[in-house]
Amino acid sequence: MKFEANRQLMLEAAKNVAKIMPSNAPVDVLNGILVECNDDTGEVHMTATNYEVSIQQKIHASVEASGAILINARLLVGMMNKLEGEYVTLSVDEQDILKVTGGRCIYKIICLSAKSYPKPIMPFPEESAIMTGICSLAKRTVFVVGKDESKPVLQCVQVKLKNNAVHAAASDGNRMMLVKDAAEHTDEREFLLPGRALRMLASISNDTDVFEVGDIGSEVVFVRGDMIFTIRKMATGNYMDTNALIKNFKTTYTAIADARQIKDTLNLISVTAQAGGINEPVNLVLSDDEISIRCDSDYSNASSAVPANVSKETPETGFYYDGSALIKLFQVVRGKIKIELDARGFMLVKTKNEAYFQAPVRETAKKGNAKAKEPKRAKGAKDVKEIEEVA
Repeated sequence: MKFEANRQLMLEAAKNVAKIMPSNAPVDVLNGILVECNDDTGEVHMTATNYEVSIQQKIHASVEASGAILINARLLVGMMNKLEGEYVTLSVDEQDILKVTGGRCIYKIICLSAKSYPKPIMPFPEESAIMTGICSLAKRTVFVVGKDESKPVLQCVQVKLKNNAVHAAASDGNRMMLVKDAAEHTDEREFLLPGRALRMLASISNDTDVFEVGDIGSEVVFVRGDMIFTIRKMATGNYMDTNALIKNFKTTYTAIADARQIKDTLNLISVTAQAGGINEPVNLVLSDDEISIRCDSDYSNASSAVPANVSKETPETGFYYDGSALIKLFQVVRGKIKIELDARGFMLVKTKNEAYFQAPVRETAKKGNAKAKEPKRAKGAKDVKEIEEVA
């Protein structure tokens, strides 16, 4: 085995492949990247798997002799990063000794035989649909997926391709995110993608990347020009009827506000919400022309308000919510948002392309003597102009 390749291309490909490596692999071979070169095609393939996902990245090179070797992922990335020069040469002798040359430096490493690697099958789907915007989709859904291993369906993101749009849903049982983005395709497909796997794919992709996506037995396959990424299905069965939940939501209270202002306020309040290492609930009250947000703990209390167009005021006590969940939500939504609450405090947050549902929580009993303060009035609250509905 011997080939010469662009060092930067080798580095980027090795980094991508290494991102799926397990942190504590039970066997040494799973810490390695299978590197194969072919003198007929002039291609070098790098392959890795953690059994949940598999990846194969391709680069072009000047191949003198075909062959394969299993290289420790951390070593490969480190060498490509430290070597000098535009090109690197990799060659392997009969004793599986890898020689890597770049600039004035030469590495010699004992590697495992390629035959020891459980090389995954990387199929190309015969029937596929086109999908883009993977990074944006993952960012707006994965933070909601469940972590309970006894409920594998809730550890997944449901993705539907239909009616020239990508529909995605994620839930942990207490909150839910629905996303709808326009797409240029007509083929209908539906997948359940494990949240961890979708996050990995997003980490090695750009939002403009175009993927061909297909369902092949126990795997969902994503194909880009230089890469094949397979996700093993971890769950089967029907996902919850998310549209029915939204359709049957009975709105009692409504407010329209700016997502950025709510995000900034929540970040300030979170200092109290997380005091003492306890995630204290956040209290929301819709009143007059503002949304009052406060949090009381045994150590301190904090309150502020955001200008809003409120259609109906909530009771003075308002409703309580998981503050960390709300902070994560407002890290991904943008622009004007519509907040709808039902009579029991169940919340629905809407934007043009998202709908987020969150259940209320109970107020935590306090032991300390922190004196509650009146909510600080939002600057310009009285002069808030009517904002157009966004949903």
